Amino acid sequence: MAGSLVNHIRTAALLLFAAEFWKRLAAGLKVLFATICRLLCRLAKGQRLPSPAQNDCCIQLPPDIYKRADPLLYAQYYLMGQGLAVTWDNPDIDIFDGTLPVTGALQPAHTYRVRVRVWNGSYDAPAVGVGVALSYLSFGAQTISRPIANVAINLGAKGTIDCPAYAEFSWTTPATGGHYCLQAQLSWGDDANPSNNLGQKNVNIAEMRSPAKFVFSVRNEASVVRRFQIEADCYALPKLRPCVPPRGQGRDERTDTPQPRLAESKARWAKALEEQAYGRFPVPDDWLVRIVPRTLLLQPRQLTEIAVEIEPKDSAFRGSKTFNVHVFTVGESGSRTMTGGVTLTATKG
Repeated sequence: MAGSLVNHIRTAALLLFAAEFWKRLAAGLKVLFATICRLLCRLAKGQRLPSPAQNDCCIQLPPDIYKRADPLLYAQYYLMGQGLAVTWDNPDIDIFDGTLPVTGALQPAHTYRVRVRVWNGSYDAPAVGVGVALSYLSFGAQTISRPIANVAINLGAKGTIDCPAYAEFSWTTPATGGHYCLQAQLSWGDDANPSNNLGQKNVNIAEMRSPAKFVFSVRNEASVVRRFQIEADCYALPKLRPCVPPRGQGRDERTDTPQPRLAESKARWAKALEEQAYGRFPVPDDWLVRIVPRTLLLQPRQLTEIAVEIEPKDSAFRGSKTFNVHVFTVGESGSRTMTGGVTLTATKG
């Protein structure tokens, strides 16, 4: 071992007197300093550092080859963030008593079947083993979530026979009974858009007895004091359009051929924002909706109740009317973030 060490030292000493060694060292240092200068310039300009296209452990595939699935459901927080009005009567979460759909109050200590419908926003990538977690909360906004169960489903690409896919759950309600919010959360490790994975069903129905009265809870989940605003609207999901649009709609006007997928998707989003933007569905003038309180400050983890009274100005009214009550947190700058809500239906026979 000592002899080997001596040989290494002798070789290193000889290199110090070799012109080729110094030439190569100078060239290497020149490249190193140039690379460092380029990286520092990028950082000074606020530019991202370049990523290698290929290394010893992985290959960066271009987007036309690497396809990602996008599991999704009707996600109120995501849709509101896009500027759209929402309902808390989630069309992708259904409750059944046996084979009959449930729309009213739930019975205490009773077993129901819950079905969650899951879509895929990708035409190219399926998703095998998408996690679907179901939980329930007390009726209201930001109340405590209690898990029910988790299942995994296999989701096909958009437009295939396996899209949408369905997750089935058995849920026994608490012994106290009453109204509850169901919450479905999707999980997929390589999700193209994880923001559209959380959906809630938060619905209550009451008979109008001058007026219809509702009570729900609002809780401050944050560790700081927060201000809340509460407001109502009358948005409802529109009727689905035909899958095959009439001539001229969803088609290239010059060639009368179907639009490319991306162009069609952008056109649909633009149409939805035009027709279903938040703020376009105010409470009608012939209805009274009283919310007490409409604004409030809550301490960390504080829970309070909100009272809502709904009645028509026309005492001869018969039928039903649905309202959405949305809860927002208000920042110091006045910016608002939706934190929950409920859908209330007042009926009068």
